[in-house]
Amino acid sequence: MSTTRPAATTTSPDPARPPARRTALLRLTALVALPLAVSTLGSAPASAHGSTADPVSRSVACTKNPKASEACRLALAQSPGIPGDWKSIVQGRAIDHSTPTSSPQHRARIPDGKLCSAGNAQFSGLDLARDDFPSTTLPGGAEYDLRYDISALHNPYRMEMYVTKDGYDPKKPLKWSDLEDTPFLSADNTAATAAPAGFLGAKAFTFKAVLPEKKGKHLIYTIWHGLKRPDGSFQSEEAFYSCSDVTFK
Repeated sequence: MSTTRPAATTTSPDPARPPARRTALLRLTALVALPLAVSTLGSAPASAHGSTADPVSRSVACTKNPKASEACRLALAQSPGIPGDWKSIVQGRAIDHSTPTSSPQHRARIPDGKLCSAGNAQFSGLDLARDDFPSTTLPGGAEYDLRYDISALHNPYRMEMYVTKDGYDPKKPLKWSDLEDTPFLSADNTAATAAPAGFLGAKAFTFKAVLPEKKGKHLIYTIWHGLKRPDGSFQSEEAFYSCSDVTFK
């Protein structure tokens, strides 16, 4: 955004002005400009945002159709900001630098019962323990194209998808122990493409995967987090989380 400079800064200085006065004015100008620079840096957007599109996540489903189900109605009544921020279910410091590999600390940062909101109170409506959130029907054990809706990108990144264990009950708060120990999908740095029609963001990921051999109601928990660059630095320490209700046939 361009800023109109005061007229005085575009005028040639008076040669007769004493040097001390010119120095004082320069210092004053620098002090005035500094808060503007800090403000501009502080308002920079986060480096990535997104949510699972297929199987559709709770935040995407309820954003697209707030009246899709009673669960959506109740979730949005509790968390009315979801439609404006469907893509921001995030832990901003998910990377623990105290470990040699700088591994993500998802379980340490997100308590049981709050996995769908990532422990963020503004998204608590997504944690409602109900069996009537919009659900995607999936072919258990078959190959399937999983899709992720993106408004901004991590690079490098890892995408992981976990499914709930057999016996999962959607009417109970989701706990980490409800998820299988290993992801059925783990993919690094897949290229993004232009988003298909109906997506909320501008870009999309597509992951071809073999779905778990499951039957009945389950939940797919997606984690998208940054990775180290070759030089050991991070573009982003964020991790984004999605809950997708599914029915395996």
